[in-house]
Amino acid sequence: MSQEGPPAERLTPRMAGGISAGRIFGVPLVVTPTWLLLVVLATLAMPSFIRDNVHVSTAASYAVALVLVLLVYGAVLVHEASHVLVAKALGLRVGRVVLQFLGAQSEVLDEPPTPAAEYLVASVGPLTSVLLAGIAAAIGAQFPHHSVGWLLAEATAAINGVVAAFNLLPGMPLDGGRMLRALLWHLTHDKLRGLLVAGWIGRLVAAGTFGYAMLAPKFETGNASFATLYLFFVAVFIWVNASLAIAQARVGAVIPRLEMNSLIRPALTVEAQLPLAEAVRRARAIGARALVVVDSRDRWSGIVSEAAVQATPPERQPWMSVSDLARPVESGLVLSPTLTGEDLMTAVQQTPATEYLVAGADGNLKGVLARADLVAALRAAGVR
Repeated sequence: MSQEGPPAERLTPRMAGGISAGRIFGVPLVVTPTWLLLVVLATLAMPSFIRDNVHVSTAASYAVALVLVLLVYGAVLVHEASHVLVAKALGLRVGRVVLQFLGAQSEVLDEPPTPAAEYLVASVGPLTSVLLAGIAAAIGAQFPHHSVGWLLAEATAAINGVVAAFNLLPGMPLDGGRMLRALLWHLTHDKLRGLLVAGWIGRLVAAGTFGYAMLAPKFETGNASFATLYLFFVAVFIWVNASLAIAQARVGAVIPRLEMNSLIRPALTVEAQLPLAEAVRRARAIGARALVVVDSRDRWSGIVSEAAVQATPPERQPWMSVSDLARPVESGLVLSPTLTGEDLMTAVQQTPATEYLVAGADGNLKGVLARADLVAALRAAGVR
């Protein structure tokens, strides 16, 4: 599975930090503690399966189980390496490859520029897993049945086949979901619609995975508790990321309609030493919803956060000056009233703040943009 960045998928959460474990085609490989936990749990869960298929001692079955787990995750890394190789060949930036509890993810930082590029990056992963399954099956055929070599190769082949088939399911964030998005993008010339459809199908895949995790152990023999737990976490992961895809599609549809002029709050300019209570009174009298601090030359020197004012008890406000709550005006906090759409979102993300000054090219103050109003505009359009 690959994970992409801006613009439509900027809300997708990045993996947590971990241990550096080298590079894949120049891209950092990070191993998280949760992956190490998975290796231990999977190794402990498989010895009975090993002993059912080959004649080995209990101690040896744990060693064989560990080797099988490492072989499977070696194949998973090759799967991700294929995503990385194709993405880089297409000129896309890749942040890192992360091994974590649910497998591995390559963090593609750029949005593929065309449906074909999207399809190539997504499809190469399942194709690689199919190729690895075939290679492992061919190797397994060279060993006697029920030997350790036969079991390792056949199990690796089977698991790679399952990985390929599961990743081809047409729901986000699976490779099949990205392939579906690319196809719909090509057919409709609307990549956001493709993302939305793939997101909803991803939710169905998550629900199906959860249902299978709950029902399958009733029809299978042996201890399936580890598989059930693992599938439960997979279902949660898919549901969360499919929901993010749906939200990102909605954000992508709303962003082009954002206009600074419709979001500006009227602001009151005040001197730094004015008591906060008096500044609030004056602002309410003229319907202003923001305070901008100016110096003796009438130049902007600070912005007062509405949240900071609301958090200050009324009985303290007469004894505090406006400057006590003001954030200095720095580079990036003064925005143009002509900003719209993606340019507006980019400007806000480059300098995180709760309020921004909005001023024209002539230097005249137009008002204040509150991040809360920007968020409210997105939510009003159905983005959650």
